[in-house]
Amino acid sequence: MAATDPQKQILTLIRDFATEKSQGERRIVYLKKRIQELRAEVDAANAELECAKRLKETTEQEIKGYEVELSMNKASIQALEARISLIQDEISAVGSDLEAVKNEEGALRDDFIEKMRELNATIRKFQETVVCAFHEENLSGSISTDGAQPSNTRDTEVARRAIEDQLQQIISQTNIQEQEYQAEQNTHKQVQQELIDLERKLSLMEAIMKESMELQELTRYPYLILLQLHDRLL
Repeated sequence: MAATDPQKQILTLIRDFATEKSQGERRIVYLKKRIQELRAEVDAANAELECAKRLKETTEQEIKGYEVELSMNKASIQALEARISLIQDEISAVGSDLEAVKNEEGALRDDFIEKMRELNATIRKFQETVVCAFHEENLSGSISTDGAQPSNTRDTEVARRAIEDQLQQIISQTNIQEQEYQAEQNTHKQVQQELIDLERKLSLMEAIMKESMELQELTRYPYLILLQLHDRLL
């Protein structure tokens, strides 16, 4: 009885050792498996980290690109605004010039009409003078035929030359008035065409500015999204 107790104890120890060994082996297998799982998780996390880093770098580069593009768009819009302001000033100046030309044209037209009236009166007077001279010449011819002095013939010649000089002066004055009026008309047309060109240019610049502002808004939208994404990656 006493001899069997040590044997039982030994057997018990052997069984306990075997049990512990088996449990230890299972524990080792579990730990090895867990280590492999953790390594896989670490590798996946590292891969995600590298992907996040690349995404962050790409996002930062795109943000810089959008910032440059936005800066260029702002500069372009500012330049367009300055150009539009300058064109508006030019339109205002040309409009003032056009109004002045219209006033000058009206005054010139009134002056031209008045001078035409004076010219008509002068022509009528000239016609009357010609008629009188013609009658005097006929009368002088009749008197000379009857043996009167030829002094009336010389007077008639002087009067005829005076009338011709007066007619030449009237024609010259008429030509000058017509040239001045035509020059004023050409100036008016030129100023009016400049105003039309400036208004077209202003309309075009405003359309370009509108498109630039719309493009800027389209650029700002992905820029804001990238900023939010960049903040999340930080």
